[in-house]
Amino acid sequence: MPPTGRRDALKVLALVAGALAPPSVRPVLSQPRPTLNSAPIVGHTTDTTAIVWVQVFNAKSITLRYRAADATADETVSVEIDPNHDGVALITLTKLTPSTRYQFDVLAGSVRLAPAQSFRTAHYAEHDFSFALGSCHFPERLHPTGDAYGDDFGIFDAMASALSREKQPHFMLWLGDNLYLRRAGRFTSADYASPEAMAMRYRNVRGMAHLQKLFAATQHYAIWDDHDYGPNNADRTFAHKDTSLELFARYWPNPPMGSSALPGTWFSFRQGDAECFCLDDRFYRDAEADAPSPTKQMFGKAQLDWLRAGLANSTARFKLVANGSQLLSELPNGNQSGWHSYKTERDGFLEWLTRTKIGGLILLSGDRHNTQVFKLARDGQAPVFELSISPLTSRPSKLSKAEKANPRLVKSLVVEDRNYGTLSFVGNGKDRKAVARCFDSSGKQLWEQVVA
Repeated sequence: MPPTGRRDALKVLALVAGALAPPSVRPVLSQPRPTLNSAPIVGHTTDTTAIVWVQVFNAKSITLRYRAADATADETVSVEIDPNHDGVALITLTKLTPSTRYQFDVLAGSVRLAPAQSFRTAHYAEHDFSFALGSCHFPERLHPTGDAYGDDFGIFDAMASALSREKQPHFMLWLGDNLYLRRAGRFTSADYASPEAMAMRYRNVRGMAHLQKLFAATQHYAIWDDHDYGPNNADRTFAHKDTSLELFARYWPNPPMGSSALPGTWFSFRQGDAECFCLDDRFYRDAEADAPSPTKQMFGKAQLDWLRAGLANSTARFKLVANGSQLLSELPNGNQSGWHSYKTERDGFLEWLTRTKIGGLILLSGDRHNTQVFKLARDGQAPVFELSISPLTSRPSKLSKAEKANPRLVKSLVVEDRNYGTLSFVGNGKDRKAVARCFDSSGKQLWEQVVA
């Protein structure tokens, strides 16, 4: 509509004059402020290094400023931000002091982007420490199909609060399905339909408010399962598996993953007298429903050779093996996810465990939307426990009759509601032990069990 009065005519003349003015006198539009998508995440630490994950928007570079608790001066490291990398920077701090608490913050120019956080470098000698663990985080109440699927998001604040009260070192181990790449909904395509949609899902979930206190409260390690990787029960045939691997490595500040010869997400790390071997149960996995055969595999020879060598050569008192799918479940082939559908591969590994008498072993898993604890008896040796902890916020499931019939199941420790677990390493010398605990979504303890 043309201007109808003197005031409108003057507005039009002003706009035209601004457009025709030389650049030096044109009005300057304010630039978007640099912002973090999420609290920074401290990942893998050794005695002298730490990896810090940061995701920042509207910044060309950032500076991480840090100092030891008893230091008198700050140190800094600056990095360029690649917008084609989702604004993610993985910053490795070096030449740190063992078993020392550091405080850090993130700056864009002179502007601090978030409250200060802290982390502690590793200490490999025997000392008390603990970590939290859980799996199956569906981050919305409703699935795009309209199905009510997620709830009790306050579980993460309960975990953060409990960890903040711990004086001893601690970290969080995410046991898979840490976000859900969702199937198509009523009005949406599947999150795993394209690399672009997968990247958007990772970016959106990472910035969700209910995760931020836990991200800031402790250090983090993560493994994946099918919903971090692709469709439900996805295997090695998933079309976008390389994108999945790239995104997982981008968003989780783990130690170097895979091997020089083969890509994957397996890795190991050590804290105190415990060494944790984290497995990749998706990248080389044959389909769950494939008929049993001597060659059917969940992990593949290269990864299991790496695991055997790591366990055999480890000098740690406790050896932990973490996987997305359950390891000691007992169901018919192709029924639910688990190593039971890959019998030849599993039997060979369990026979090797018995033969080599690996001690101090604890297995960790998730996936099943309920918590189950398995106890594997071994003649003349200590039993091996598996803690299968799930779900954090996804819809819980009741155990089936077949699951309840598993002779390895410790029935008194079953939890069929949302929950999380902790594993604590306490005591000295011969009295040293690993104690598992399970908590409901409000932080109330449900049970306690010595597992090694």
